[in-house]
Amino acid sequence: MGFWKHYGFTLALLAGVIAGAVCGLVWGEGTAVVRPVGEVFLDVVFVLIVPLVAFSMSSAACKVCRSGMAWKLLGTTLGTFVLLSAVAGAVAFVLFMVWNPFPAADPHLFLADLEKEGSGGGVLSLKSAIAGALLPIIAVSMVAGIIVALLGEKGRRVAGFLESAMNLTVKAMRTVMYAAPIGIGCYFAWTVGSLGGGILGGYADAVAAYLIAALAVFFLVNSGWVLLGGGKGMLGRYWKGMVSPSLTAVATSSSAVCIPLAMEAAAGMGVRPLIADSVIPLGTNIHKDGSAIGGVVKVVFLLTVFGAGSPSWGSLFLVVGVGILVGTVMGAVPTGGMTGELLICSVFGYAPEMAAVLMVISTLIDIPATLLNVSGNVVASVLVNRIK
Repeated sequence: MGFWKHYGFTLALLAGVIAGAVCGLVWGEGTAVVRPVGEVFLDVVFVLIVPLVAFSMSSAACKVCRSGMAWKLLGTTLGTFVLLSAVAGAVAFVLFMVWNPFPAADPHLFLADLEKEGSGGGVLSLKSAIAGALLPIIAVSMVAGIIVALLGEKGRRVAGFLESAMNLTVKAMRTVMYAAPIGIGCYFAWTVGSLGGGILGGYADAVAAYLIAALAVFFLVNSGWVLLGGGKGMLGRYWKGMVSPSLTAVATSSSAVCIPLAMEAAAGMGVRPLIADSVIPLGTNIHKDGSAIGGVVKVVFLLTVFGAGSPSWGSLFLVVGVGILVGTVMGAVPTGGMTGELLICSVFGYAPEMAAVLMVISTLIDIPATLLNVSGNVVASVLVNRIK
């Protein structure tokens, strides 16, 4: 019962993707008949993303400002979150500069509407408009949430409205996502049928690259941060205390479920209760190192496989910055669907439909990403404890 509760949707989505891949390989261009099913699903998701992002980001920003944490502690915590995610993303980027597993794509294999925007004859689709407005929506929503928090009692009703509206849109998105195995499966069938089976090898390479970067961050980078935060004694307590949260993260694929265990592990390392009780729950919502690494993997996958060429050292800050933003958005937006993937497509100018392709990567790396998200929050509490 518990297994299906935690992994039922993931397995159903994988089954839909596998069925779509098989159909695409067998029927090729004939899979265009199921394309409308996938596009209708994507249209509904994209329309819901706007209110979901707006209400979720506003509500999250309001909660952070009204969390009761002292502004100095809050600033230190947020700075630590950004630093940890930036280093994790940079590790993944360096890995790709040394070894990029994704084959160079032949532009002639791609359909016009899967390539970069601008080939649509000047027709602005709804999905393109949403993708182009996503960053401004995020920025304005965060500012609005901060203003509501600063209003104090005068803004309490607005804060309650934001919370209720967020819950409503989250429920709507969860309901729509029940159709994801069919919708994504149909769209993926058409994608494989149009582009060929070579894209499937790219997914295996993406998972392999992610696992290498994840293992490096989980064992090496996190150990380095803990040594910096408390020395060898702290490192021994860290790995002893992380056994239970790590196993739970792998077993449940849920960062929220791991909050009590992560807080217990931090307390066992000598982290002050005030800091552990503040940093870890806040980090569960807005700090996700695993998702940041996933964002870097998706960016490199998109640029390499779909014809733009491999990223260079000059794009380090852009790629890692997008990875951090993806991790933040995916954390702050509950059941955000393809919000992070759509954000990547928006920043790099790809058709928003490509978000469905990138979502497959999110599904495949979900378990190790959760492990990194949980461990990263414990590490953050150790560092904040040292700074404060």
